[in-house]
Amino acid sequence: MNKVFDPSIDWLADAALTPEQRQVWNQMRAELVDAREKLTVQEKKIQMLQADAPEGHVHSVLSRPDFNREVARMLAFDERYGGTSSVLYYDFENLDEITARFGKSVANAAVHEIGTILMKQVRGSDVVGRLATDEFGILLMRCDNDAAWKKGKVVAQALQSQLTEVHGCKIEIAISYGAYTFRDDVDIGKGLKQAAQLLTKT
Repeated sequence: MNKVFDPSIDWLADAALTPEQRQVWNQMRAELVDAREKLTVQEKKIQMLQADAPEGHVHSVLSRPDFNREVARMLAFDERYGGTSSVLYYDFENLDEITARFGKSVANAAVHEIGTILMKQVRGSDVVGRLATDEFGILLMRCDNDAAWKKGKVVAQALQSQLTEVHGCKIEIAISYGAYTFRDDVDIGKGLKQAAQLLTKT
């Protein structure tokens, strides 16, 4: 049976190590202890976020005010416990054209389907919001900028491949997306604005 390594125990206490080797060994033990403590903090952070989330949070797309409030709350956890979060911004450029061609009911159904697809593409600790008629945002917890751009592309491709027909009408959605990673001195509004300025087309 495999035993879990306990860094609090000096397994090499009786080993014939040189002073230099002993120093390296103790440093490795200390680093492992520190890494485990940080991981425990992050796990507690996620549990707190999920426990504090309003009922239905992970199952629904939030309005812009609710999205902003949730993002602010979660960024406060980042500031307190450490962590990096990013936001994805999606612009669906031709919803007006779809409305004009197929009618409002088809356009509304397309928007509903967009929300459903987005929710399926993210984790329970992430936040999805409808920011405007044709704009959506996603907060990605514990996600750096490179990973955010990769995730943004994956989500955009999922939207393109899955959103091809609504109520029997063949549609073609034009999608642009951007990603922004929050810094301590940037608030939600500025972060979304920065993400919008970095839009790239699928």
